Amino acid sequence: MKRFLIIGVIGAAAFWLLLLPAAVGLFLNDRAPGWVAERAEDAERHYVPGWFSSRLMASDGSSWWLRLRARHMPPLGLSWTRVRGELLSPMSPQELTVSGRLRISGETDLGIEGRELTLRAEPAVQANTGSLRFNRNRRGTTQLDLDLSGLALHDVLGNQLNFAQSQALLIWRQRGNGLASLYMQLGLEGAAGMRMALQAESVNVIALGELRDGLEQLRSAVPDSVDQRLALLTIAAAWQQLSASGLAVTLHDFAIGSHTRFSGQWSAGQQQPDISGSGRIAALVEGLAPWVGMAQGLDPVAGEQQTSGWVQTLVDGGWLSINGAEFEFRYPPPSGDLTLPVP
Repeated sequence: MKRFLIIGVIGAAAFWLLLLPAAVGLFLNDRAPGWVAERAEDAERHYVPGWFSSRLMASDGSSWWLRLRARHMPPLGLSWTRVRGELLSPMSPQELTVSGRLRISGETDLGIEGRELTLRAEPAVQANTGSLRFNRNRRGTTQLDLDLSGLALHDVLGNQLNFAQSQALLIWRQRGNGLASLYMQLGLEGAAGMRMALQAESVNVIALGELRDGLEQLRSAVPDSVDQRLALLTIAAAWQQLSASGLAVTLHDFAIGSHTRFSGQWSAGQQQPDISGSGRIAALVEGLAPWVGMAQGLDPVAGEQQTSGWVQTLVDGGWLSINGAEFEFRYPPPSGDLTLPVP
């Protein structure tokens, strides 16, 4: 009996240490190229399976390439494979570091870190260092963490925003029946800093995807065209489905600078959201002006004038009341137009 037990233990150990790594390598051989193809259809990809480790290389041939090394020799933990590699992209002159692990339980943990990050857009985005972390656990919760240091946004007109530290958090939980919950948190530390914490419950996943598609179609559609009308119908139908699912949104906190704060909530049972805020009117204008300038394509002076005019429109419409240096914001307003005037 003891001999059979010893043989069984040796056999299990041989399977765990010898056969399982090879099985994981073959599994990755079937799946890894497909994962890359889903995110970059035109990318060239080459996978080299191995017994205890494998390699994946992918590139679009001009702007980026990815090189990963996967070690699937099972340690004492239950990780299928540990991944390390490099990603070279237009975002940085240096290679970005990729690392992570996959577990037998279904948990995934992947991260990307880099320095001298630049996004050439309008406005341009730069950061000294940055890291992005993706985690999915076996209970269906997905979490994204983004951390940037020395974040700067600037455009050709002279608008500029600088943040010493920036953090963003997104948590997505599957609740069954096609519904999910969402939590978002944003923190930008600086003179014109910003913070936000928002939570959404009973999110219809399919309808949310249709809403995204409708907004993309609307953005590219020609004004007063059939495509624009179809996009608007898609957006309206998706929003109706989101409302019917019992969507509830809570704005726990929203602040521009250190002297303003807003909060609010909205659910499908309410015709209008309930939003309130207060703070210093000068801090509100100074904090919003660079964002308005970048969004509207205005220089800093014109951006501040546009923001001040918008604030006055809110006052005239009954949305905003000013008492000395302080303001109070309320929606629905005690009186006035329910349509939000935007700069």
